[in-house]
Amino acid sequence: MVKPQTPLEKLQELADLENKLIKHEVEIKGIDFTFWSKPTSISKYRAAKAASKDPEDLLETTARLFIKSALDENGEQQFQIDALPLILTRLSMSSASKLMGAMNSEE
Repeated sequence: MVKPQTPLEKLQELADLENKLIKHEVEIKGIDFTFWSKPTSISKYRAAKAASKDPEDLLETTARLFIKSALDENGEQQFQIDALPLILTRLSMSSASKLMGAMNSEE
């Protein structure tokens, strides 16, 4: 007889399932920005928000999340914090939105 899972065991099973790399294929103006990520956790979001100059600035928080979350196929971080000024000041809103928005897609 199989013992039913406790609610905590169910949460752990879900957390384990969600901790897998997800591929995001993004091409902007002919440049391939394919990256992988793991789903954003509440703790990652809070850390990005706390690191922002203005914690209420959703754009900066999202850019920080993207920088921390964009991984290569081996799970290694693709960008460092020095990418933040490029994202926030040099990329068009359209390009930045495409990059950061891709984090929300699951394949």
